[in-house]
Amino acid sequence: MMLIELVVENFFSFRDEATFSMLAATIPEHPETIASHDNLQLNKVSSIYGANASGKSNLLRAMALIKEGLFIKKGEEEKWIMQIQPFHLDERSEQEDSLLEVSFHIDNSLYRYGFYVNHGVITEEYLYEGSTVCFHRNHDGHVEGSWAIAIDLATNRLYLAELISMKVSKITSIEKWFSQMRIIVGVQHPYFSISLAKMHLKKYKHNLLSLIQVADPSIHDIEVRETTDPNSLKKRDDFFVIKMKRLLDGSLQPYPEGFRFKDVESAGTVKLLALAGPIIEALEQGSLLMIDEMDQSFHTLMTRYVLELFRGEFNPHCAQLVFSTHDISNLDSELFRRDQVWFVEKKREGNSELVSLVEYQFDQEERKNSFAFDRHYLNGKYGAVPYLPPTDWWLDNGETT
Repeated sequence: MMLIELVVENFFSFRDEATFSMLAATIPEHPETIASHDNLQLNKVSSIYGANASGKSNLLRAMALIKEGLFIKKGEEEKWIMQIQPFHLDERSEQEDSLLEVSFHIDNSLYRYGFYVNHGVITEEYLYEGSTVCFHRNHDGHVEGSWAIAIDLATNRLYLAELISMKVSKITSIEKWFSQMRIIVGVQHPYFSISLAKMHLKKYKHNLLSLIQVADPSIHDIEVRETTDPNSLKKRDDFFVIKMKRLLDGSLQPYPEGFRFKDVESAGTVKLLALAGPIIEALEQGSLLMIDEMDQSFHTLMTRYVLELFRGEFNPHCAQLVFSTHDISNLDSELFRRDQVWFVEKKREGNSELVSLVEYQFDQEERKNSFAFDRHYLNGKYGAVPYLPPTDWWLDNGETT
């Protein structure tokens, strides 16, 4: 089960259609980072670069909203659908539909699912298996196709969400793929709770501990203990780290009292613990993990370690990692294929444009220098960098009186 493409149009900063693809191009770089399914070659890892407010997060937001809409409870659709906003800096765009579409591979089948939204109303929805129409819902809510069922459907509720709620057997694998994917924007409490849950499972304890020790090798063990919130007085589970204490005779023994994790560890280590559960879960299940600004607070080598987990032999189930970032220290041809690097640039009109590094031309000198992705990025070859004014912009050059 793997992501193929994500398409957005007239969605927040993406005025024009933009396609983010995990399809591998016919280039020779890093074949170990590709998964083969039938005639498909799909990347296991992709990174998205861009300046602040360029629109990187909106791509992840699109996938998150697709998933949210499929599992929304009846009666709560209005809050969900109003999050799907058009490009507001163009009056024509404000009147037009917004498109969210995703293509994926499951059980030797290719699926393409998408829907259009206009001012809180679903105007069209469709699911294709290959070239076969599973269902197509038009603007008046009428559904056709082999999966069509006569149901009374609200204009702000997805037809596929209704099939999922009805436990229709033919969509079990599709439901599983969507339910297992994780889209993380910031370190959110629900995902921290996944780490807590996994800590209770014996088979994950070693993996979680090994991952955290990449950030802090002095951690000997991690325990989950019940504590009392000093403000609400409610009971809750909390992480404690156990470290080794040197005794007077020079020997070492675990310090049994331990330390509350968030009190003694860095922001990067705390974030890694929050992400550890989803990372291990994705690798175990072979699912999709998307993280906004994954490497914020991370050391470069810690980020590289996480990437290595997904790139090759440690990822036999073909889990996929997609992350956005500002950090160019890992923008390296030794780590990424050109089709695994994407750039989002905010144009003067306020709209975002998405382009893959594989679309750029390189001369012989650039190839001889292993493309030098990071240097060319900083020099503006790929765009997606901030518009910086002259450094003397703040000086008062007006005439004095």
